[in-house]
Amino acid sequence: MAITAREIGIRFAPPRTDDRRNAIKAQISAKAEELARLIHELVPASREESEAIFAVEQAVHQAHSGVDRRLVLPGELRPVAPVLAAQAGPPAAERLGGA
Repeated sequence: MAITAREIGIRFAPPRTDDRRNAIKAQISAKAEELARLIHELVPASREESEAIFAVEQAVHQAHSGVDRRLVLPGELRPVAPVLAAQAGPPAAERLGGA
């Protein structure tokens, strides 16, 4: 099945989060959509065209996830990863040769 221009627009619409992250993800999506449309225009309708557009879609997905999960905006607190007992190792006194 050939990919339509409408389908490309749907695939590259950014998911909704807060306004600041949406603005960043909208920029990423716009550039990716531009690339996908270029591929659609220049590459003959084929499996290779579909795979190329799918790869762009996957790149956008990963970039959006990175923005959602890793971007710390001004005024936000950076989450601290919990330390599990198994990761913590022996108490400090034992590591230093005491008690």
